[in-house]
Amino acid sequence: MNSLQPSSTTFVVGVGPIAPPIHGAASGTEAVLDYFRPRLRLLVANTSRGTSEGFRKHLVKAARTLRAMAYLLVNASRSQSKVLYMAADGGRGILYNILVALMGRMCGYRIFLHHHSFAYIDRKSTLMAILSSLVGRSGVHIALCEVMASGLRARYPVINNTMLLFGSAYVAATPRLAPRGAADIRVGFLSNLIIEKGLDTCIVLLRAALQEGLPVRLIIAGRPPDQRAVDLVEVAKAEFGDALEYLGPVSEEEKTQFYLELDVFAFPTRYINEAQPRAVLDALGFGVPVLTVARSCIASDVGPDAGLCVPPSCDFVENVMPVLRTWCNDRQSLARSSYAAAERARVLHNEGVRQLAAIVGEMKAGLDGREDEIS
Repeated sequence: MNSLQPSSTTFVVGVGPIAPPIHGAASGTEAVLDYFRPRLRLLVANTSRGTSEGFRKHLVKAARTLRAMAYLLVNASRSQSKVLYMAADGGRGILYNILVALMGRMCGYRIFLHHHSFAYIDRKSTLMAILSSLVGRSGVHIALCEVMASGLRARYPVINNTMLLFGSAYVAATPRLAPRGAADIRVGFLSNLIIEKGLDTCIVLLRAALQEGLPVRLIIAGRPPDQRAVDLVEVAKAEFGDALEYLGPVSEEEKTQFYLELDVFAFPTRYINEAQPRAVLDALGFGVPVLTVARSCIASDVGPDAGLCVPPSCDFVENVMPVLRTWCNDRQSLARSSYAAAERARVLHNEGVRQLAAIVGEMKAGLDGREDEIS
């Protein structure tokens, strides 16, 4: 993954997780670094734990963090314009970020910290406060949406320089040419099947729809992380028969087919660290309207016309049933929401690409005489 490009005088060390395992921060980090590669002189340090589990995953993470710090030190004299781009961890993983940021500051790198979690925005983190101070006044905090940016500034007053980068920058809009037009309404749910992502709520939604006689099928895809999720799916399959289909883990090619065969995407997440779920952006990109929860960046992604975002304090099923009922009985209404989803995805993608270019421009601009003190 390491590469150096001569197309820019700005030298960038990119530090962050790259799959495996697959999650939002990993896919986002890899996509950003792929964009940097032909535009900047880039050296990549992958800090993912990989496929290791148990205590070994901490050893792998620590070793890769030390390698990232070595890259910063060895290349400290390479360029006058040096940048450390780093994906922020969540929870105790921020300790690794602090070590890398400290080395970066000691070696004169300007730091761009890319945030992927609301965990330390919803509740203050001493570790993130330390890391934000290390980023310094010349550094840049990259947020997934304005909600995240304003939350960071409010929670950590030391942060005064933010830029936006929508996750849609690397999710191209590829909608169907026309709605499915089938008799049934296929509602999809795709995630790592932890209960907090809303697997149980989707099953309750299916039950409510079938009790009303609505022609709804639930299609579930994703990897179950524990037996609890497996048992929940098996019990639901026994209850609903052909009205519920479980695909298991899906590849990228299978994921495309999954979205193409959907009418609606449901994502009733209550996951505490939810930020900007890729599954929601993917659904919009395929022209699939979304029923979800107004957490983190989700409401600003979906917008007013591409589905429904239920406030976290409200009953999800009770609030989305009128919309699902309308879509079942009025397919033109569903088609309008589908077109709105595709248009929303197009707008978000174009703005995200512009934001990526702006971040590269800011990296190339260098310090420009700005103060570079630890806040």
